[in-house]
Amino acid sequence: MRNPARKLKKSRVKNIVRFPTIKANGGKTILVESLLESHYCIHLEFDPNVATYFPQPRTFQIPGEDGESTYTPDFEVHSVGGDRCYVEVKPLKRSLSEHYCQLFDRFESALVNTNYTFLLVDELEVYQQPLFSNYEKLYRYRKRPSLDMRNLHRCAASILGPVPLSWLIAKLDNRVSLREIYSWIALGYLSFDIAAISLDMTTEVTFHVD
Repeated sequence: MRNPARKLKKSRVKNIVRFPTIKANGGKTILVESLLESHYCIHLEFDPNVATYFPQPRTFQIPGEDGESTYTPDFEVHSVGGDRCYVEVKPLKRSLSEHYCQLFDRFESALVNTNYTFLLVDELEVYQQPLFSNYEKLYRYRKRPSLDMRNLHRCAASILGPVPLSWLIAKLDNRVSLREIYSWIALGYLSFDIAAISLDMTTEVTFHVD
């Protein structure tokens, strides 16, 4: 575990949010500076390429024509493949301001010849639909899944091809709880086109179990 570079405290201008992580802070709650940042964390949790991430990772002194600027990225993200990236999550209108454009350009330039890259994320990316709504609906089942691998393998072996979720629930009846079925979806054992289709009872799902 790594301590944040800045200790977040309640203020009139910042809405500090607690986010229950899986991949960060040993699976314990972290503090982030806005609801938008907490919603971005959901994307990180579902992204199979993300190994771990750290909020408020490090404070930098960024040189400029008018002297140095102090800057702390919102996140440091480590990929499964070993790549590392500093991420700033900002509302689009604020990120386009002259101040932030110059600051982020200078910070990105300072990362040249390091093993880090920089990524700016806005609310249009975080709230893309139906992806975000699906993530939000499924995250609690990913965080605290109900999972019996014997049930999963038994059902995957007997049900071939895509089937409507309502049909699957009726077929399994009382043998498998609804929470366990949603856990299968949240963990990727039962899949659908999560970026293009809203999850509901008519959604066709397919087992993916090795």
